Amino acid sequence: IDAPRILTAALGLSSEAGEFTEIVKKMFLQGKPADEDNIFHMKRELGDIMWYWVTACMALNLDPTEVILENQKKLEELYLQNIDYYIKKRNEN
Repeated sequence: IDAPRILTAALGLSSEAGEFTEIVKKMFLQGKPADEDNIFHMKRELGDIMWYWVTACMALNLDPTEVILENQKKLEELYLQNIDYYIKKRNEN
């Protein structure tokens, strides 16, 4: 693990996610418009999040594509488990 790089990535991800969340909060809770300017601002924050995410992958010597595929697999398994749960619950009623 590249300690300085993972530290930079972790702090950066947290910070940039917070900035993205702040824009969403202002739009949905404080009445700011979901206009072109705010969407562009969110786009830029998402780009920063991606940059730090790739930095984290590099720090851990992980291929970003493999990380995405592993996440997709995890979500598919979770989705299937949830479907099975809801089908079972429905059939119990």
